[in-house]
Amino acid sequence: MKFSKRTSLLSALTVLTSLSATASADCSLSSDGNYYCAQTDAVIYSNVGFSGSYLDVTNMDESSCACTQGSSTSFSGSLAPLDDEVSIHFRGPLNLKQFGVYYPSSSSSSLKKRDVEEPCEEVVSTKIQHKHRRDVAVEYVEITSTVWVDSNGNPVTGDATASATSYTQVNTVVNQATGTAAAATTKGTTATSAGASSASTSVGSVSSGDWVRGSYFTPGSTTNCTFMNHMGGSAGSGVWSSCFGNSISYAAADGISGASSAYALDDITLKSGEEYMIFSGAECSGNDCGYYRENIPAYHGFSGKDKIFVFEFQMPSDTDGSGYNQDMPAIWLLNAKIPRTLQYGNADCSCWESGCGEMDLFEILSAGSDKLISHVHDGQGGGSQDYFQRPVSSTLKAAVIFHGEDQTIHVVEVNDDFGSTLSSSTVSGWLNQAGSAAALP
Repeated sequence: MKFSKRTSLLSALTVLTSLSATASADCSLSSDGNYYCAQTDAVIYSNVGFSGSYLDVTNMDESSCACTQGSSTSFSGSLAPLDDEVSIHFRGPLNLKQFGVYYPSSSSSSLKKRDVEEPCEEVVSTKIQHKHRRDVAVEYVEITSTVWVDSNGNPVTGDATASATSYTQVNTVVNQATGTAAAATTKGTTATSAGASSASTSVGSVSSGDWVRGSYFTPGSTTNCTFMNHMGGSAGSGVWSSCFGNSISYAAADGISGASSAYALDDITLKSGEEYMIFSGAECSGNDCGYYRENIPAYHGFSGKDKIFVFEFQMPSDTDGSGYNQDMPAIWLLNAKIPRTLQYGNADCSCWESGCGEMDLFEILSAGSDKLISHVHDGQGGGSQDYFQRPVSSTLKAAVIFHGEDQTIHVVEVNDDFGSTLSSSTVSGWLNQAGSAAALP
């Protein structure tokens, strides 16, 4: 994860205010220097989004090793800047069993939520440590899913695809012999492939108010998801330089090696400190992703004020070592521009420090902890010191609901299936789940 050395006046005041709140709340200072309050199964962020700007990278000079930030990007409105394209990042020890992205089937929404409980509102730690940092002959392939997406990786639903000429057809081709997969893109004008199997996702016959799954991963199979890591220049994708190190690259099926093309991950468990990330299956074209490092596999992230990320994951204990980020798993979102330039290194080489956005969904702050914290890093900033229980020996299923209508983001534990659609009643239930409040300033 990224972290800044700068502390704004607002942040300082927030910390001072939180100290008095902590004293009156059922919170305690842990031996790792962080405050933790009560266990929760939901954190509800409110008042998310503001008007501001951040600095875009416009050049990375390999001769001088300098980066130029010459363009200011303005944003405003509900959930901004977190409504911009984001990539999803994972750090071990972690095993990902399911991941998906859903979008509403129509632009209207009747979803409502009730007031949230506030057992530990806006209690901010004085020491939040964000350290994000077999050969078989191929005989058959199977098209498991066909989805139509626009230039931002968002699914196109209904009859729109019938007359479309500018949408991208994203097919996931699964190698039955090895279990690996690659996302292939083709241009066309029909909504589904005639050769698609019965596992294909149909997005044309959903009820109003339902949510359509546009991206999905289970071990060995993926749809509209592109797995990347930081192994650029090592295995046929991305680059390495003495100035900026390894760029992002396609991830091999083991998650940690580089690859020359996109693969679905096998059923693998990352070790401590190992990371990968997920982009959509839509490649950047022209200037539609802004500036990014030359000769990298550049893909769109996931954008929009209304979207749902779903996860099923396990974070087993990994105490056999003493390295950086040992036994400190995490799942977080970054503005997708950050990894396409430089996620780790010179702060001038990404938009992170100027506030383009990060959201920590589930993060362990110290080695061996069993408390997962959520926090937002941008010009607003904030979170809750209530915590999710780390899933050490079993899996945790969760949904992260971006609800632009009322400027909220809900991070909730769930028990539902992640099918090709989510009913409006299911999503309403998630939004109505009471939890811990994180009111952003």
